[in-house]
Amino acid sequence: MSLLDKGGGSTWTTLFIGPCYRAGHTQGLRAMKGFAAALLIWTLLSPRRAGGEAWPTHTACRNGNLQVLYQSCADSVDVCLATEKAVLQSSGSSPDPLQDFGFSVDQCARQLKPNINIRFGMVLREDIEQLFLDVALFSKGLSILNFSYPVCEVDLPKFSFCGRRKGEQIYYAGPINNPGFEIPEGDYQVLLELYNQDHATVACANATVLYS
Repeated sequence: MSLLDKGGGSTWTTLFIGPCYRAGHTQGLRAMKGFAAALLIWTLLSPRRAGGEAWPTHTACRNGNLQVLYQSCADSVDVCLATEKAVLQSSGSSPDPLQDFGFSVDQCARQLKPNINIRFGMVLREDIEQLFLDVALFSKGLSILNFSYPVCEVDLPKFSFCGRRKGEQIYYAGPINNPGFEIPEGDYQVLLELYNQDHATVACANATVLYS
């Protein structure tokens, strides 16, 4: 399986994407999903590099002068609100061995269309009877946008993985409900936190959007 799949003018890098996900390649999709999930779990549970280093930086998408990078946060949500390296050095904590996750965006264009397709997979750190996403966008140290989005609600489970338990893996490939907008030129920092009904952090990421 290739960790780097090219198609449609974009480069997608993730922990679990293979050529079966290219447009028009539908044969063997079910088998691919099962193998992808198994590979993802093996990747997430594999021993990390020695020395307590931070999680590696992954590429969510890249196309010409636009690229989106992300890095999983450490065990404490405080890392999502600061620089991961500084917090790890000051607290002596280590990243959660189950926290790194795979994520990619099918479209990498300056004009972001509504309902883009993403791929996301991880091992759950907590139960997710309910799941919420907080997003904070910064540029040059200034806050630009903050919003919260309910991903899983008791009476309105939007995705098939809603209700999964701690230790289970989730894998999603499909559209998300997002607004369409044009990405201005510049460098942006995006802090994302997924948390459950008990306000326990399920996943956290520091992302960087670079457009020149």
